[in-house]
Amino acid sequence: MEYTVVENSGYDREKDVFSHTSYWEAFSYRARHYTDSEIREMHVEIAIDLPDGTRTYEI
Repeated sequence: MEYTVVENSGYDREKDVFSHTSYWEAFSYRARHYTDSEIREMHVEIAIDLPDGTRTYEI
Protein backbone atom coordinates (compact mmCIF):
# COMPACT_ATOMS: atom_id res chain seq x y z
CA MET A 1 0.00 0.00 0.00
CA GLU A 2 1.00 3.58 -0.59
CA TYR A 3 -0.20 6.71 1.13
CA THR A 4 -0.61 9.66 -1.22
CA VAL A 5 -1.03 13.34 -0.37
CA VAL A 6 -3.71 14.65 -2.73
CA GLU A 7 -4.69 18.25 -3.46
CA ASN A 8 -8.33 18.95 -4.39
CA SER A 9 -9.31 15.51 -3.09
CA GLY A 10 -12.78 14.36 -4.01
CA TYR A 11 -13.15 17.04 -6.68
CA ASP A 12 -12.30 17.44 -10.36
CA ARG A 13 -8.60 17.84 -11.07
CA GLU A 14 -7.29 15.90 -8.08
CA LYS A 15 -3.50 16.17 -7.98
CA ASP A 16 -1.16 13.65 -6.36
CA VAL A 17 1.75 15.54 -4.81
CA PHE A 18 3.61 12.98 -2.67
CA SER A 19 3.50 9.20 -2.09
CA HIS A 20 5.18 6.94 0.44
CA THR A 21 4.69 3.49 1.95
CA SER A 22 4.50 5.05 5.43
CA TYR A 23 1.40 6.92 6.59
CA TRP A 24 3.54 8.99 8.95
CA GLU A 25 5.83 10.11 6.12
CA ALA A 26 2.80 11.24 4.10
CA PHE A 27 1.32 12.96 7.17
CA SER A 28 4.64 14.69 7.90
CA TYR A 29 4.96 15.86 4.30
CA ARG A 30 1.49 17.41 4.45
CA ALA A 31 2.25 19.08 7.79
CA ARG A 32 5.53 20.55 6.49
CA HIS A 33 4.16 21.83 3.19
CA TYR A 34 0.65 23.10 4.03
CA THR A 35 -0.85 25.32 6.71
CA ASP A 36 -4.08 24.26 8.41
CA SER A 37 -6.04 26.76 6.32
CA GLU A 38 -4.42 25.51 3.09
CA ILE A 39 -5.34 21.94 4.02
CA ARG A 40 -8.98 22.99 4.41
CA GLU A 41 -9.17 25.35 1.43
CA MET A 42 -7.23 23.16 -1.00
CA HIS A 43 -8.88 19.91 0.23
CA VAL A 44 -5.51 18.27 0.93
CA GLU A 45 -6.09 14.71 2.11
CA ILE A 46 -4.10 11.51 2.46
CA ALA A 47 -5.37 8.64 0.32
CA ILE A 48 -4.51 4.96 0.53
CA ASP A 49 -3.67 3.32 -2.79
CA LEU A 50 -4.60 -0.33 -2.31
CA PRO A 51 -2.88 -3.31 -3.98
CA ASP A 52 -5.96 -3.95 -6.17
CA GLY A 53 -5.55 -0.51 -7.78
CA THR A 54 -8.34 1.24 -5.92
CA ARG A 55 -8.01 4.33 -3.76
CA THR A 56 -9.75 5.28 -0.54
CA TYR A 57 -9.58 8.23 1.84
CA GLU A 58 -10.87 6.19 4.78
CA ILE A 59 -7.92 5.52 7.03
